[in-house]
Amino acid sequence: MTERLGDKVQRDLSVGTAWLVVLATIEARAEAVHGYELARALAAAAPEGVVFKHGTLYPILRTMEQEGLVSSELVPSTEGPARKCFRLTEGGRRTLGTWKSSWRRTERWVNQVLNGQAKGSEHAV
Repeated sequence: MTERLGDKVQRDLSVGTAWLVVLATIEARAEAVHGYELARALAAAAPEGVVFKHGTLYPILRTMEQEGLVSSELVPSTEGPARKCFRLTEGGRRTLGTWKSSWRRTERWVNQVLNGQAKGSEHAV
């Protein structure tokens, strides 16, 4: 696989999983989380070779808020202006649960195919 194609595959995988990891990271926090904090946590947790770009987070959060998956609140800061912090809504929790189940099924299927264990894999094209 060429490097350019490899980058495209990684980018497509990242886009497809970004919403899931954002929701899961927000859920893991006991308190509302600021976008920059969230971006740092996601970047730190990314495995080698996977880049989570901070610039992609804010459009995702805006859309999630419009869709009712997260809510935001302005929290005062001693280091400057108030910060917009996010937490999951009940709808976000339900959606995350559904996506987790879907992810686990997809992961099992992909692993079976990659390991040559999928039913009918001997007939694969």
